[in-house]
Amino acid sequence: MLRQYLLIFMVACSSLSFAETIWMEDFEDGDISDWTITGTANWVLYDNEFQAHTGDFSLQYVWFSPWPHDTRAVTPSFSLPAAGEFIFKWWWSGSYQYFVAVNNGDVFIEVRDISSGDWIVLWNEGEAGVYTGFEWYEQTETLDASWSGKTVQFAFHIVASDAHYWYIDDIVLEYSLATLDNSTWGEIKAGI
Repeated sequence: MLRQYLLIFMVACSSLSFAETIWMEDFEDGDISDWTITGTANWVLYDNEFQAHTGDFSLQYVWFSPWPHDTRAVTPSFSLPAAGEFIFKWWWSGSYQYFVAVNNGDVFIEVRDISSGDWIVLWNEGEAGVYTGFEWYEQTETLDASWSGKTVQFAFHIVASDAHYWYIDDIVLEYSLATLDNSTWGEIKAGI
């Protein structure tokens, strides 16, 4: 009977993981000097509590002419731990009418390994489906263990013409490790 309880406990524990924060950005310090803005440079730190997910500040894409825009707000670079799964989360708010309904622009969230330089799309606003314009939504994307040990950057990339505003806030990069890897789990089962 003890072995059965131990087995049930171990199965429950095998699915546990612990997350640790690598980086967090809520823009409340009023400073984006560690970010890189590329292209048409239509990104600003916006101070308005009604257009922030939390606090007073968010990062705002500004739609003003001249168009077209092709711009990225690029995070600082991060060296990812040598093992684990990586979670990139952020909150966003934008114009459904201009970005989706009349398709005047596209928003992409991208990642790149600094050594290769190629941007890989993790998400785009079309994947959100129908949403309410200027409501806040949380988005989470996962990078698998193949990203372990790499130095990466993330980008909020907008390609648009007359596409209105887009806001980003409360960004978190985390990693997690399972409490028991397969080799440990195999040894425990063999011991029971």
